[in-house]
Amino acid sequence: DVYKRQKLGKYEILKWLGGGTFGDVYLARDTLIDKLFAIKIPRIKEEEWEILKREAKILSELLHENIVRFYSVDIIDENLIMTMEYVEGSSLRNLIKSAPLNEELVIEIFKKVLSALDYAHRKGVLHRDLKPENILLTRELEPKISDFGLAMIFQEKVTGGIVGTPLYLAPEGWRGNYTERTDIFAIGSIMYECFVGFPPFQGRTLDEIREKIR
Repeated sequence: DVYKRQKLGKYEILKWLGGGTFGDVYLARDTLIDKLFAIKIPRIKEEEWEILKREAKILSELLHENIVRFYSVDIIDENLIMTMEYVEGSSLRNLIKSAPLNEELVIEIFKKVLSALDYAHRKGVLHRDLKPENILLTRELEPKISDFGLAMIFQEKVTGGIVGTPLYLAPEGWRGNYTERTDIFAIGSIMYECFVGFPPFQGRTLDEIREKIR
């Protein structure tokens, strides 16, 4: 376990921030420049590293105030490390727990989210896995979209071979077709959840959710 090691190359591991299908994220301090970063250690095979490194070049060029900055990919002690901006705050998921949210606040947040999404789409980058957990909020409630493009890198890891989170996945996404509209569908579903506290399409199984969305 990386957290128990406390040190990874130049990084001092401070705490575990979260994890999921794709890997674990830690808060780390770069001891050379005394700066905090979020580092992700993905769960992928070594033969898949080249795919991630190619995608990382694209992600490093996404420069928008409402997109979490992606800095670099490194290999340290036989671990693939992705270094990203650390956003001090929470995620939209935690804010949704107090739904229904104020309409003006939701509109203000999503104007910025959609501006960032439009910027990325014009750069030719799709997110493919927008969900409340991937919209981070600073202490001032400034939104920052995280994990841009990473769902595509880890496509084989997703249940059923689809990319994305089923509750927010557009009909064409279930067929493996992704366009800008697939991301916009997810944003609509997340906004709905902000107002009522639960996503628009729910089910006990993947098939049930897919049928409702279809």
